[in-house]
Amino acid sequence: MSLKPFLAAATLLAATLPAAEAAGLPVRARIVYQASLSGLPVGEAVQQWVLDKQHYRLETEVTPIFGPKIRYLSNGEVTDGGLKPADYAEFRGKGDSPRQQARFDWGSHQVSYGAPESPQSGKLEAGAQDYNTLPFQLAWLGKKPNASLQIVTGRKLRQDKLVQAEAGSISLMGKNTPTRIWRTQDVEEGSEIWLAPEYGGLPVKIVRHDDKGEQLLVAKSIEYQQE
Repeated sequence: MSLKPFLAAATLLAATLPAAEAAGLPVRARIVYQASLSGLPVGEAVQQWVLDKQHYRLETEVTPIFGPKIRYLSNGEVTDGGLKPADYAEFRGKGDSPRQQARFDWGSHQVSYGAPESPQSGKLEAGAQDYNTLPFQLAWLGKKPNASLQIVTGRKLRQDKLVQAEAGSISLMGKNTPTRIWRTQDVEEGSEIWLAPEYGGLPVKIVRHDDKGEQLLVAKSIEYQQE
C-alpha cells in the first residue's frame, strides 16, 4: 500500500496546525522554582505561561526572603517564526507602574525600552526576544544546534549567541529528568537554560550572570497542559 496519501495528510495537518501546537508548546504551565543568588537561597519564583490560540502571556514572579517582590510580564504571539513579543515589563513591590518596560513595534522595526519616564529606542531585528521569553523561544527551536538572538532586557539591547551544548539531567519531583542545555557564548551577562522535553520543553533550570552575581532558578514542581 502506498504511503503517499498518509504523508500528504500529515503534511496538510502540520500546515494547518497553529504554530504553537506544531512547535509543541504547552497551552498552560505553572513552574515553581527555588531561587538562589551566588549560591545562597534567596526565595522562590513562580512562572505561569498561558497560550490562547496564538497569543501568549508569560508572568514570572520572584518572592525573595527579604525585599520586595519582582514580577516580569510578557505578552505576544507565537508565529511560524517563533515567539513574537509585543510588550514586556518589570515591576517591583506592590506598585502597578513598571520600573522598566519594552514595547515592540514590528511594523516600523523599532523597540522602545527602559524606564517609562525616559525611554530609549533601537532597531528591532527579526526574531528578537525579551528577557523573560527567551527560554520559551529556545523551547520552540527544539533540536536546532545554535541561535543568534537580539535580547531586550528592559534596560538594554544585546545580541546573544547561544549553542545547544549538551544533554543533561536534573532531579525533578523525585525523578531524574533528561534535559537540553543552551548556553550563551562570549558575553559577560551569559545565560544557561535547561529545558525538559518530557515536560513540554519547559525551562527547569535557568542560570544568569550579571553584575549582581549568579542568579539561579531550579524547578521544584511543574504543572502543565499540552493541549
